[in-house]
Amino acid sequence: MYLSNQKRVIKVCLNLLQRPRLIPKYFFYFLHKNSPLDLKLPWWSYDAISHIQKYRFTSSFEWGSGGSSLFLSKISKKLTTVENDIQWAKKLRDKITENGIVNINLQEKNIDLSNPANFQKSEYFHALNKKHDLIAIDGEDHFGADSSWSARVYCFKRAQHWIKHGGIIIVDDSWRYPEIIELSNAKSVLSFESVGPARTGVTSTDIHLY
Repeated sequence: MYLSNQKRVIKVCLNLLQRPRLIPKYFFYFLHKNSPLDLKLPWWSYDAISHIQKYRFTSSFEWGSGGSSLFLSKISKKLTTVENDIQWAKKLRDKITENGIVNINLQEKNIDLSNPANFQKSEYFHALNKKHDLIAIDGEDHFGADSSWSARVYCFKRAQHWIKHGGIIIVDDSWRYPEIIELSNAKSVLSFESVGPARTGVTSTDIHLY
């Protein structure tokens, strides 16, 4: 979150005090420096991960691959994951092979973040072209405090047209995108704020229920 270092530390301490079960996981990262890909977990808040792992999905889709792909493959019959970074995609392919996973369709797609119009013409954006019962928005964004637009907002708009009835859209780092809450036509939205795998600070992950 866009906080001073002092406020960030205070927020982490308060969050851990409210969730003592996360303290061992939080400090495990500092000892071992494992990435979410190594941990086979999304870079979401731990609270959101705990909630999502209760579900089972027929068809899942995600913008942005990694530990989330390995995690979602365990609770999805089929997962399509889209990645724009070729080197990162290679690392994930190695993990998929290493773990003998056969239900992940990893697609490498070009992305253009120069402006909203070009982004919406990109292969990355149009990779979502059929309905799924889970869509995760956690990919490339280049979004910061001074940014005027967000790729994830446009992904969310597209996702709402392709989510099945009874499905779920996940938005990570949702605190950055207040506009998404206003755009959502979900029946309900659950917001989970906590520390997460390989994170030093607190983040929020929203789950939109359709």
